[in-house]
Amino acid sequence: MNHGIESYGLALALGMLLNGVACSESGAHTPAYQGGSETASGTTSTTNTAATQSDAVSSSASSSTGAAGSGGTGAVAGSLSTSAGGASSVGTGGSAGDSGGASTTGGAGGGNQSAGGSEGAGATGGVGGSGGGGCSSGDYAICEDFESTELGDVPEAWTQHGDAIGVADDVVHSGQRSLRMDAIPVWERRIYHDASALGSAHWGRIFYRVELPVPDAFVHSTIVALSGDGPRYGASEFRVVDTVKQAVGTPDVGSLHQFLYNVQPENSGEFAREGPYDQAFDDEWHCAEYRIDASNQSYALYIDGEEELSFEDGAGEYDRSDIPESFDELRIGWINYQEAPPGFTAWIDDIAFGSDRIGCGD
Repeated sequence: MNHGIESYGLALALGMLLNGVACSESGAHTPAYQGGSETASGTTSTTNTAATQSDAVSSSASSSTGAAGSGGTGAVAGSLSTSAGGASSVGTGGSAGDSGGASTTGGAGGGNQSAGGSEGAGATGGVGGSGGGGCSSGDYAICEDFESTELGDVPEAWTQHGDAIGVADDVVHSGQRSLRMDAIPVWERRIYHDASALGSAHWGRIFYRVELPVPDAFVHSTIVALSGDGPRYGASEFRVVDTVKQAVGTPDVGSLHQFLYNVQPENSGEFAREGPYDQAFDDEWHCAEYRIDASNQSYALYIDGEEELSFEDGAGEYDRSDIPESFDELRIGWINYQEAPPGFTAWIDDIAFGSDRIGCGD
């Protein structure tokens, strides 16, 4: 176990002790990465093995909110196992759209560009949004600005997972439309896209906005993830824009959230590399960029142009990163793994992925 994970677990355990927190469905749970086996209802069972928390969930299609049942094994976190009427399978890519913004799938991502550099700060538009979007200004492997999609639908070449998600026109970063995720207490509202065009090394950029107030809960939520077969742990979800938010009463970090690189293997416990608790949801638009590269097992995350988290483990060093040579799916939206009623309402806009850094101004 690395030093960052140890410090995270100790700090969170101390915070829970000081607040008299017990494991229950009220949202408290065993600290992540410290031996909890977690279900989507927020309940936790502890073990003696570190890093055995699992966000995998089994759900019935009869659930109107998407709340999951207990446990669930063998499912990659972020994939929803359903009975009849469940989510459809991921579709294949589409042809390039016009300037209106249909999803594009183009040439392979890749390259071996370093994660450094600095771009301008992300836009912080109001309801009407501001600049820095659209798919006509660059040569992207995947791009979506949601402008050509009917209200309430999801874009062509993407598949919907969870009911509470669709294109809306109430809050936008640029243009006239964005992707809206409505509040549910727990689990998934995401769209999936074929990710084979991204290759083993690429950049990604999204704009996101989270409505206030947010739930007062300890909650782990993913905004952007990739699926693939890691060289060491096999089939996994690689969460590249991922957050953990603390409850209001947590000492020193109450209501704040961190970003982390989080991997949930299908057949073993998750592991993570963590950033500081220095962020707060604020009902403003923010730009998240990431860089991932299998060749040197490296990753970097930038929020509004500022580096938040990075590592480079080196070729063949898979233990704490396990970045695969290719990716199967790109997953965008919101999924939270603990009960956090009434839930998060959020918007995503102007997403783009390619071999070069995209920045927050394009």
